[in-house]
Amino acid sequence: MSEVGLPVGGYPTEIFKKGFDLKVLCNACNRVLRDPVQSYCGHRFCRECISAIISSGSQVQCNSCIEEGVDNEDYSIIRKEQLFPDNALRREMFSMESNCSNLGCPWTGKFRDFEKHVKDCKFRPIPCPNCGESVEVSRVKSHAEKDCPKRPVTCKYCSTSTSQDQLEEHNKECPKYPMNCESCGKKKIQRDKFQGHVDSECPNKKVKCIAGCEAVERRRFISHIEEMPGFHIEKMMDQLRELTNFITGEKLRHLGEDVEQLKQTMSLSNDMQQNGASGTNRLPSYDEAQSAEGAGINTDANKLAAVEIKVGTFEGIVTTLHREIERVLNVLDDRQKDMEIIKRDCEEKAKKIEELERKLAYSEVQVTQLSQNVLSKDNCSFNGELVWRIENWSEVRAKAVAGTVTSLFSPPFYTSKYGYKMCVRLYPNGDGMGKKTHISIFFAILRGDYDAILTWPFSKRVIFTVFDQSGGAPVRDSFRTDPNSSSFKRPTTDMNIASGCPLFLPLSRLQGNGGFVKDNVMFIKTQVEDVPGQ
Repeated sequence: MSEVGLPVGGYPTEIFKKGFDLKVLCNACNRVLRDPVQSYCGHRFCRECISAIISSGSQVQCNSCIEEGVDNEDYSIIRKEQLFPDNALRREMFSMESNCSNLGCPWTGKFRDFEKHVKDCKFRPIPCPNCGESVEVSRVKSHAEKDCPKRPVTCKYCSTSTSQDQLEEHNKECPKYPMNCESCGKKKIQRDKFQGHVDSECPNKKVKCIAGCEAVERRRFISHIEEMPGFHIEKMMDQLRELTNFITGEKLRHLGEDVEQLKQTMSLSNDMQQNGASGTNRLPSYDEAQSAEGAGINTDANKLAAVEIKVGTFEGIVTTLHREIERVLNVLDDRQKDMEIIKRDCEEKAKKIEELERKLAYSEVQVTQLSQNVLSKDNCSFNGELVWRIENWSEVRAKAVAGTVTSLFSPPFYTSKYGYKMCVRLYPNGDGMGKKTHISIFFAILRGDYDAILTWPFSKRVIFTVFDQSGGAPVRDSFRTDPNSSSFKRPTTDMNIASGCPLFLPLSRLQGNGGFVKDNVMFIKTQVEDVPGQ
């Protein structure tokens, strides 16, 4: 992580106004190197930049090498273990004259003091905790109190707390915000009282006349009535008669609905009595209640008396039904709880099944890996020789030409049972100097179980042979390992950088009637021999 006030990656180039050598620039961010490190290919990076590059993929090629036309992967691939701090360049940079990159800061001094100054620089920008805007340290307090759009404020009308950038939206809804009546000109009417002013106070608001006249302003309404009193009284009486008739009709209609509903209720009661009620406790039927009240009820008063009797009966039925409904609801609630318990139990069992399936899948993977390891051990060579049978050569070659799979690795082999672990890497379409013209073959040291008791660096002669299956002369090539190369030191990763013969076999010799590939199979032998005199 970078320090407060310092950008991520390198430093800004503005800190060296007197000029600088391009070697102090990071090959990734193109800024002044921060904590410089150098890769195996010789290019320099900020430590943070190169860490980000490496974390982006397992095989990352240096962009600068690509731009310079270097296509040797062993040389240009960036590996964490091949990085080292560039302390010489760091010391050189420390002695350079620099200046502060913060706008308005007059500081100048040696680069070694730059980062310490930036941490304490009063002109360094820091993010405002409210709005996130970059503000100079010296202006943070005034910004938070006067300029920050997110600063807290209180509405002066309703005392609600909000932020400065939300104040305008709040004012659109504030219940105490002062409003002006455009009709009468009255000002500073609170919003929550404005509609009441319009509905009942505003003198210029037009209101409808009860006699059906055109709407008139409220302040002229009384004088309007007084201009034609007889006409308005007659209209008012007509409306009163209509209202009285309407109310009477509604009462009778509702009374009839109530009686009809009681008839239906009593019919339901009689059905219940016939299905199980005893004689002494039998509820009176509607006909019996009617005979008790008299054979004919012709007035509204008698109808209301009958309704009261039926209501008493209806209340008893309703009470019974209510108790039954409560009992059913309690049963349903218990069933719902049981269902929730069953649901949780099912979810727990489903999770256990998923866990068992994952364990089973993992066990299958382990069995497959163990089977592959056993097969590899059975076919492994422990005498320093490997005869590699490469099947489906045409498909392997086609993938290499297309660029989908450019190389393949042989099974591992050993110099002895407790000796060096090795493998061969083949490029069917060539690599480096032999790309697209030759088959390239390379030898690599693998990390083994017995490296701690072996002699390092690895010092042997490696011989490659490709057989002519038609009886012709085989093609051989060899090389002697370089004790000074990191390729032959004790491995610190799973595999050292491979070395070998980029011009091993011309691709032209695979054409025609050559016997190097027969039945779509190629055989390559690798021998590791001691060097005479060692």
